[in-house]
Amino acid sequence: MKSIYLVLIFMLCHAVSAQESIGDADLSKYVNKQIQYCDQVSGTFVSKGKNQVILLNLGANYPDQKMVVAIFGKSLKDFDYKPDEFLNGKMICVKGKLVLYKGKPEIVVKSQKQIEVR
Repeated sequence: MKSIYLVLIFMLCHAVSAQESIGDADLSKYVNKQIQYCDQVSGTFVSKGKNQVILLNLGANYPDQKMVVAIFGKSLKDFDYKPDEFLNGKMICVKGKLVLYKGKPEIVVKSQKQIEVR
């Protein structure tokens, strides 16, 4: 019975440490890792057309943003608010896998649960 508890504790510790919270460090060091990044939404962009994408620029407005949060139209059904309007100007923390898109750090958000308003 003790071994089951030890395995559960180990799994819990691993899950907690799997997501790194980072500040203004060099984001390129964290590409393809699960992170949490906090910053102010400095501007937003909503694409036109059939495949809508909402972009949230963190840390500065385009083209000087530190990171982009991308929310595709198919994921908007999981939001209780319009992210481009509600989050603009707010301090947020976003959780997810950091990728590079056209050389810029980005997290694709698929659920409102990945964004915490501070």
